[in-house]
Amino acid sequence: MTEISDHDLRSYRDEAEATMDRPLSPSATRPGGQRAKVLSVRLNPSEFEELAEYAAALDIPASALVRGWILDQLRSGSESARETVDRIARDLQHLRHQIVA
Repeated sequence: MTEISDHDLRSYRDEAEATMDRPLSPSATRPGGQRAKVLSVRLNPSEFEELAEYAAALDIPASALVRGWILDQLRSGSESARETVDRIARDLQHLRHQIVA
């Protein structure tokens, strides 16, 4: 999987914000198009606000944050201890790169 730089992500975000009122091209596809199922989760207003603030601090949508948490939990149940440690090490390395950038 090719990593996308923070600069590229900012460029994509800026372009998306600048063109958000324009209609999509008929050939446009949704990223994650294979994710066709929706799960509805009910939170009280303070829980939702806390989640939204946490996601905003990470500069990601709240839905992406929650999806990541869910997928991490599903994955962790099928990993060996060694795989879990390796995944955490990769995640920490990725976080270090984000902090330094």
